[in-house]
Amino acid sequence: MTNYRRIRQIATFASTLLALTLAMAQFSVSQEKLLPPITKAQLVGTWTATLSGYTGCGETTLTTTFTLNRTGNGTQTSAVEHTLGCGDIDQTGQVAQIQVLNADGSGFIAFGCGAGCGFGFNIQVARNKQVFNLGPQLVTGNFLAGVAVHK
Repeated sequence: MTNYRRIRQIATFASTLLALTLAMAQFSVSQEKLLPPITKAQLVGTWTATLSGYTGCGETTLTTTFTLNRTGNGTQTSAVEHTLGCGDIDQTGQVAQIQVLNADGSGFIAFGCGAGCGFGFNIQVARNKQVFNLGPQLVTGNFLAGVAVHK
């Protein structure tokens, strides 16, 4: 009988712990909903991004300054890509476009690099809207990642 009572106490404890964990997770989600949404209009202005990784041209670094408007569209006003295999490439004048931006600041940005060429990144905008990360897309032979900072 003692073992049965002990197992029952452990089971009760485990189910209580699970219920508390679920309640805390639900509370976190509801708190996130209370935060004001992050919008494209809040990201207006000039940004500088630095990226590094590998492209079809081998080891690559890219530094770009781009300006976004209220709709998340913009232009790379200065963009220098240095590649091991293709040398230096000037991407100035190419597009920059936030294609998706969710209320929590997650989304997707694309940078043009010529006709039929582009780089896309998963982003997560910081709550202060002064920085966002640029996470790599899963594209064979290409892996660039970096960060953008609001000027």
